Amino acid sequence: MSKKKIYISSPITGYNLNERHKFFARIEKELTILGYKAVNPMSKPLSDSAPYTEHMKEDLRLLLGCDGIVVPNRWRCSKGCETERRVADACGIPVVGVIGEAHDLQILNAI
Repeated sequence: MSKKKIYISSPITGYNLNERHKFFARIEKELTILGYKAVNPMSKPLSDSAPYTEHMKEDLRLLLGCDGIVVPNRWRCSKGCETERRVADACGIPVVGVIGEAHDLQILNAI
């Protein structure tokens, strides 16, 4: 049986990119330990300096290939996270976990 693919959604714009890369890598590692195949949008082959619209197009392409998504508990505070959450909802991709204020990952619904 193949591992379920989980997309990591968390704010990026306006944050230190080095810190965001480390944060996403930590969440990826946690998901991997839990038995999932994490899909880390910070690992895509697109330059950090590429336009926001190009990043969102690639992020949504990655999301659409996933079985679930983890989102920040304040997902409405980020334009990108809100878009990813709404696309996931519209396409039947369930929210399986929440990233809390302390940057902790809580799995809500195992798939």
